[in-house]
Amino acid sequence: MLMLPSKKRLFISYILLVGVPLLGLVGVLAAGRSLTAPLSVAGSWDLHIDRSVTDAQPCIAGLGFTRPTVLEISQSGRYLSLTLGTQPKLKLQATLDGKALVADSTLPVAEGCSGATGLSLKASIDPKATPPTISGILSFDACPSCGASNFRAVKQVVPPGRN
Repeated sequence: MLMLPSKKRLFISYILLVGVPLLGLVGVLAAGRSLTAPLSVAGSWDLHIDRSVTDAQPCIAGLGFTRPTVLEISQSGRYLSLTLGTQPKLKLQATLDGKALVADSTLPVAEGCSGATGLSLKASIDPKATPPTISGILSFDACPSCGASNFRAVKQVVPPGRN
């Protein structure tokens, strides 16, 4: 089969403009097959501090944990931003690695806590619980008198039809 020069150019252009992007798409899909999305933890969580096992009473009270607290989590992939409902100015930046959550803040955290330079949170997520839960340790940085506190957060459930 003999091609005319204009048809030959058209055929080569077609292969370059359609075939190469199609091969690229197949390559990207093959490479992304093993990717998995991180757990979804965004939303409002009811935070409960175990005050019976803590030395951090002044620090806990300074953050407003003497009353029910809501933990708001915003998520972008494995990166999280946590805001304590009682302290809207206190944001913690966090990372999610599988079911492990690690967060910290370098801002001063509580007036009743002498010397605390920040707040750290280490937790694990149980996505199979109904509703999902986060359990871990809340500690105050550079405050030897504060120690650490155990906490548990339960995801608030939104009734169907109330978005």
